[in-house]
Amino acid sequence: MVDMERVVTLDELMDRVPEDLVRDAENRKQEAIIQNNTREGSMTKELSKAKRIREHMDKHPEARNKDIVDALEGFGVTAADVANVKSQMKRAEGKASSKASAPKPKAAPAAANSTALTSTGPTINWRELDAGVAFVKAAGSIQRAQHLLIIIEQIKAC
Repeated sequence: MVDMERVVTLDELMDRVPEDLVRDAENRKQEAIIQNNTREGSMTKELSKAKRIREHMDKHPEARNKDIVDALEGFGVTAADVANVKSQMKRAEGKASSKASAPKPKAAPAAANSTALTSTGPTINWRELDAGVAFVKAAGSIQRAQHLLIIIEQIKAC
């Protein structure tokens, strides 16, 4: 049970706090807000490293990475920064040019020499995949299908 005589309201607490402490707290809060606004304002005026690199490259298209780093060393630009920006620009150009060109009809891929999923060789098309599934179903299991393929290879080798 709550003893109503001991309950203190927020207003009563505020009345007990010395006025100068309240004023100091309000002043600190205002100063913090002003500093935050100043910091945000200065951050929007500053250019990022990437923006500076792009602007320098626009003005000096023949400049090498080392030249750009030397020109922008006061802004903390490194060779890695320049390489990253150039890489991003190339990717963006590649995407833009692929979107601009008309889609080309795809030729049917040749039969795969390897069945590995990570193979870098020719890919398997849907028709071949369907035929493979039908073959496995006819054989009864993947193991039997593999065994049959081994036997077929041995017969071909003769």
